[in-house]
Amino acid sequence: MAEGEISLGELAHRLEARLVGEGGDRPVKGVGTLESAGPDQVCYYGNPRYARQLGTTGALAVIAAGEIETSAPNVLVVKNPYLAFRNALTLFQPDRGTGFPGVHPSSIIHPSAILGPGVEIGPLAVVDRDARIGGGSRIGASCVIGPEAEIGDDCLLHPLVSVLAQCVLGDRVIVHSGAVIGSDGFGFVPDPAGGRHAKIPQNGNVVVGDDVEIGAGTTIDRAVIGSTVVGAGSKLDNLVQVAHNVRIGKGCFLAAHTGIAGSTVLEDMVTCAGQVGIGGHLRIGRGAVITGKCGVTKDVKPGETVSGIPAREHRENMRVMAAAARLPGLLERLACKHEERGF
Repeated sequence: MAEGEISLGELAHRLEARLVGEGGDRPVKGVGTLESAGPDQVCYYGNPRYARQLGTTGALAVIAAGEIETSAPNVLVVKNPYLAFRNALTLFQPDRGTGFPGVHPSSIIHPSAILGPGVEIGPLAVVDRDARIGGGSRIGASCVIGPEAEIGDDCLLHPLVSVLAQCVLGDRVIVHSGAVIGSDGFGFVPDPAGGRHAKIPQNGNVVVGDDVEIGAGTTIDRAVIGSTVVGAGSKLDNLVQVAHNVRIGKGCFLAAHTGIAGSTVLEDMVTCAGQVGIGGHLRIGRGAVITGKCGVTKDVKPGETVSGIPAREHRENMRVMAAAARLPGLLERLACKHEERGF
């Protein structure tokens, strides 16, 4: 096999898949979609919405949960097709590594900073006093690591990330471009008469657990006192706002444009869909699901799914929306009744 290729049989072995077909010796060069994959690529089927494309795909093989009818000459049958798809993408992942290995001479590193073995620091990055960066971590171009900040082992900070003073990242954390960890929380003593609102010092920090991923443009504010916390394994999408003293549990998912106001607690395994807004000083129970564009104004019970503005239990909200949809017809009928009675 040429460089970057493996046989379909070897791919099946690595994905722990059962190969249905006779193309085990055919080379695989990558992964595509049902619509776009070519005769040297595999693709993934997991959503019935795309069933029609099974009959027209040009892929060498389809990753699926069972034997299916498809124009592809082979099927890779697995227990979890989405996970197998993920693993296939990993095998054929393109090289996006920097062309500047090691510590770039244009970076500025304070003499008191401590770098672990194998650390890479890109052009124009700044590592401030008493900062610590763990072994194998990669700091992209123009990143800023603030005073006394700590970065764990094997982290990846893409270009233009700021991890500000005293903030802590665990091991294997990924932070995408433009994210700011440790910006000041939004805290002021109001002065309605004169408008000279007094800033409340934000003396705490941010603590991010192991295996967290933080999307581009996301901001996590430091605590007033203590720590704003993101638990191990949680995944934050692009453009998420986490306010001061918020505590996010382990394994949470926060989709884009989620905003969480100060001092709210998300217990473990909470899911927030896109454009969710959560008020301050609330508790969102373990395993709760907050659906898209939801406005949460009160606590959510563990395992509960809520929707709407304000957020209600999802089935209740569906009944409210259905009733609201009937209102125009009811009002029209009521108006007709009034006309008939001469009102």
